[in-house]
Amino acid sequence: MKDIQSCFVYNSARKIGDFECSNQLFNDTYRIIDRAIRSNWQAVWTDCPHREKLGWLEQDWLNFEGLAYNYDCKSMVEQTMQQIVDAQHSDGSMPEIAPEYTVFQGSWAQPFLESPEWGGALVALPMLYYRHYGDSSLIHRYYPAMKHYVDYLHTQDSCYILKQGLGDWYDYGEGRAGFSKNTPVPLVATAHYYQWTSWVQHFARITGRSFESGGLQYRCDQIREAFQRAFYNPQTHQYGTGSQASNAIPLVMRLVPEEDKKAVLANLISDICNHGNRLTTGDVGNRYLFAALLENDLSELFYSMLNHDDVPGYGYQLKKGMTTLAEQWDPEQGASRNHFMMAHINNHLIKNVVGINISHGTVAMIAPTPMGDLKSARGSTEVNGQKVKQHFEVNIK
Repeated sequence: MKDIQSCFVYNSARKIGDFECSNQLFNDTYRIIDRAIRSNWQAVWTDCPHREKLGWLEQDWLNFEGLAYNYDCKSMVEQTMQQIVDAQHSDGSMPEIAPEYTVFQGSWAQPFLESPEWGGALVALPMLYYRHYGDSSLIHRYYPAMKHYVDYLHTQDSCYILKQGLGDWYDYGEGRAGFSKNTPVPLVATAHYYQWTSWVQHFARITGRSFESGGLQYRCDQIREAFQRAFYNPQTHQYGTGSQASNAIPLVMRLVPEEDKKAVLANLISDICNHGNRLTTGDVGNRYLFAALLENDLSELFYSMLNHDDVPGYGYQLKKGMTTLAEQWDPEQGASRNHFMMAHINNHLIKNVVGINISHGTVAMIAPTPMGDLKSARGSTEVNGQKVKQHFEVNIK
């Protein structure tokens, strides 16, 4: 064998965004994520192009901003929503994959059949689509299916605590990644049970269903109270195990009492520092950890946490020669080496670092966030067909 060539085949969705900065690690991270996204973009957003090729649903919404800022994916979201609703079961429950080409069987299968962080894409995509594009059509079209889903979750809870699913899948700890090592599954499940119910309550108001809105609001209040009782220690100001995901998720979801926010945030910062400014989160927790830091003006910690070539981090994958994003933080532990579920940094490169903040179909704010030793950053995206560009330079003496 002297030569081999291949053809990179992927969905025809138009690339509308780009990013580049003075930090080569961030540039290369953006590149391998982009390749992983395109590799897994056919008629369905898949988990990997070579093995399962299944439409696992959590990555579609956990990485929504990274997709929407970089690609014209409006029609892809619309199609994905139809596939999700088509896969919904008659009792309102949701599988973790759509289309549901296969049903897993065996004693090991239950967590892979139903998890609120995966099935909740049914609720998350219409909300994120509305927030980004300013289009409420998915909310109006699929409200009955979304209401059916949260009503189903209500039948599965135990005193408003939901215990099913995968939790912070593939978080970082010793050995091979998989089931959540650091954060209680019921904490993650109940938090998302609250979020989906809260969003459907909002949708009920948007669609003029005031009676249903009132009932859902009562349910939200009960879930919030149960979450506090079950997972919050008011003496230590820690949620769950005190892991990064345990505290970041309630912070971002506004589940933390206002008077306790500073203390919970301080515990989150402390845990990151105790791990040498390294993360311990996974597929679900990454989104909330990154958002918690940036929403609380902790961009320097965000930068330090990701600007290195040790495991866990994107730099380690680059050091090991990855040309597409791997499934777990340490690709040497196995699993797929072409998987975009951990691509959460892309939610923030154009939106936060470059500072093009889109809300409801318009540019809500231009607010770049210089951080670390960044000397410059530039990026662009499209809003309603119009190109928006932004760049900044920093004089570092």
